[in-house]
Amino acid sequence: MGTATLRTNALTTLPALKAVLGLSDEDTGSDGMLIQLINQASASVERALGRKLRRSDYVERLKGTGSQYLLVEHYPIVRVASIKQAGEEIDPGLYDIATQGRAGVICKDDGWTYYGYPQGLTGDPVAGSRNIEVKYTAGYILPWEATEEEPADLPADLEGLVQEMVQYAFGKLETGGSAGLKAFSISDVRWEWSEDTPSSWQEIINQYKRVWV
Repeated sequence: MGTATLRTNALTTLPALKAVLGLSDEDTGSDGMLIQLINQASASVERALGRKLRRSDYVERLKGTGSQYLLVEHYPIVRVASIKQAGEEIDPGLYDIATQGRAGVICKDDGWTYYGYPQGLTGDPVAGSRNIEVKYTAGYILPWEATEEEPADLPADLEGLVQEMVQYAFGKLETGGSAGLKAFSISDVRWEWSEDTPSSWQEIINQYKRVWV
């Protein structure tokens, strides 16, 4: 199968997965396949959640909402480096992530001013101006990159979900079956969920999707 390596968004490690599968460290015959399956399942989980999970730094340009809440794409928010609106930096004391940061929401008591400009031939429709720049850090420390100083903080059920997905697919590949998968190809690392996908998997995904009205 060639050499396979864990991608930077892998949500579990090969040793942890092999422990779940009951494989010893010396049993390396399936390591390449298992690594590809970890990569595939991790990507599938991120697609289902609609965001990257590894802790990273981001810069986003956003529209003012006209409310107290500003939503960034990635979460949980770990820290906000700076926020500028119309080129002016906003005092960090005016906003916080204490309660809603885990959902990617930055709160500001006096609101995030909406600025618009006329659009179209009549000038009637008003399009929002993306004049807010947010520099922030969001996401989790993943198991493969954990250290004593910075231990992994990826929720255990998300890592367990990836392990269960791989265990399920690995069993099907070993037996040559395909129940529960609409399409699966180890060669191009594709994963598609079917109507037979366990509801427990979707329940875990739902716990980490942003629900914000």
